[in-house]
Amino acid sequence: MSAAARLAAVGGPVSTLSRFRGALVAAVVGDCIGGEFEGAEDVPLDRVLQHLSGVEDESRGDGILQYSDDTAMMRCVADSLLTRVGFDEQDMARSFAKEYSLAPGRGYGSGVIQVLRKLASPQLSDVFQPARAQFGGRGSFGNGGAMRVAPFALAFRSAAEVRKYSRLGAMLTHSCSLGYNGAVLQGLAVHLSLQGALSLPQEFINRLISEMEVVEKEDSAQRDAKALNLAEFPYCTRLHRVKELIERSSVSVEEVISELGNGIAALQSVPTAIFCVLHCLEPREGLPERYGGLERTIAYSLALGGDTDTIACMAGAIAGAHYGIEAVPRSWQMSCEGVEEADHLAKRLYKLYQSQSSGDAVTMSDSNQPQSHASNQHPTHTN
Repeated sequence: MSAAARLAAVGGPVSTLSRFRGALVAAVVGDCIGGEFEGAEDVPLDRVLQHLSGVEDESRGDGILQYSDDTAMMRCVADSLLTRVGFDEQDMARSFAKEYSLAPGRGYGSGVIQVLRKLASPQLSDVFQPARAQFGGRGSFGNGGAMRVAPFALAFRSAAEVRKYSRLGAMLTHSCSLGYNGAVLQGLAVHLSLQGALSLPQEFINRLISEMEVVEKEDSAQRDAKALNLAEFPYCTRLHRVKELIERSSVSVEEVISELGNGIAALQSVPTAIFCVLHCLEPREGLPERYGGLERTIAYSLALGGDTDTIACMAGAIAGAHYGIEAVPRSWQMSCEGVEEADHLAKRLYKLYQSQSSGDAVTMSDSNQPQSHASNQHPTHTN
């Protein structure tokens, strides 16, 4: 482990620029490396370590692990925020549609493909309408909004802004509160990690619970939770389970999957990604001693199976924001498509972030803001 990574592991100083770069690069790395096990129900740890050993083998040639729709859409978010110097729903929607048309084979879910095709229409005035129309008006509660949300945490300074724009960005494809609130939670986790909050894990999780209590008090969230027969505050309930699990001396992979999930629904993956980061702040049995915290986080994410690329992408963003770019193995970076561009975008977002005075907000387009949509029917989820 590098000296910088050791410092990060114990909560030592990591520059803000390093955290920005770490967040986006580790997200891409998690996406690319995690694709190997996507959809697998049983992923033995030795298979994960064998896979990672192959990634570390610099003599294996020019093989590049490809990124999925997770990275493709995250790049669109970053590009739009930088181009428009803030959130512009029309520009971001067009960016999503164009990216899909140029590279449709990135693993997009069938539901979101319908939305993206509608977003490509030049006659469309309300860019939030296609998402509201999904699944008979019930909306999607998948993790597609959460997987791409990291740039919002890098572009906006306050938790209130991160909440606001993470939600709006997600609602371009996910109109169900279970979908966009998952994006809010992920955005807040990256935001707090950038500030070094993971150095105090209990305070980190307590802050997330506190933030989500406010978010889940909204009428749309209450209605959706009731319609789905979920706890009154679904994300807060999962975060309390995360807190309980990290306080235990040992926990099995099976317990984590049972308690938190590993699926494509945001509720079954965002809290899981947060757990992976917290669980791997300390060395873990079965993982190489030479691994730093970020390497442990990615490896553990893969061992859970299920939606491995997205969970590893989200966990990577949170962990990368904590440990910094120095903690992302160079061999991993060299093996993954899209890393150089992610690093470049992170540096540009850092400049945007630094250009704002602490009291200023990034300008946002207020046209066509969506109204929260709820249904008493069961919303269907998709990426």
